Amino acid sequence: MKLPQLKQENGKARFTRTGGFTMVEMMTAMLILTFTIAALLSAHIMGLKQNQLIESKAGASDSSRRAVNNLVSDIRRAKMWFIGNISGSTFTAVSSGQERGNALALCETTNGTQFIYYYFDTSDTNNSNGKLLSTYNSPWSPVVLASNLINTLYFTAEDFNGVIQTNNWNSKSYKNVIHTTLQFRQFQYPTTTVGSNCLFDSYQLDFRATPHLPE
Repeated sequence: MKLPQLKQENGKARFTRTGGFTMVEMMTAMLILTFTIAALLSAHIMGLKQNQLIESKAGASDSSRRAVNNLVSDIRRAKMWFIGNISGSTFTAVSSGQERGNALALCETTNGTQFIYYYFDTSDTNNSNGKLLSTYNSPWSPVVLASNLINTLYFTAEDFNGVIQTNNWNSKSYKNVIHTTLQFRQFQYPTTTVGSNCLFDSYQLDFRATPHLPE
């Protein structure tokens, strides 16, 4: 479309026409701009969702690394250790039958005065939110090492073939292997409200360790 424009030449005024956009060209340009903005918004929203997913996975990975690093280091340094159960703030070692319980007591010396306990807390049954905690026997001050744990939360003493041992604590063999499994379950997108049938991300960490410095 040409727009008339007043132009003066040699002292005479006359109308000339200059170039412009047609309606079709304007509509095409607006359509391209709309698609560009929509693509940028879609890419931004997708990036936010991916960021939430990575944060969820990284959070579980960080929790598992902290739990394993602390637990394995303490197991390897232990000169005395017992598997048992904790109720409240009372630890009871397994004295007969299979060596399996929700708690592990570790002591770096042979006098048995200062223990560090690792134990599972499954009291939050409504949300199936098991926790791995650690504390010293004195002072008793539990710290959460990992949360969002599910399934079988206990420690076992096994031989090299993975068979749970039945030795009581008086005849404990330091060749036994301490075994536990940490299985995490988290929302895929933690900031999204979900119902009971929505999907979760699941992470499992299975490890075994044995003391390096028995008495």
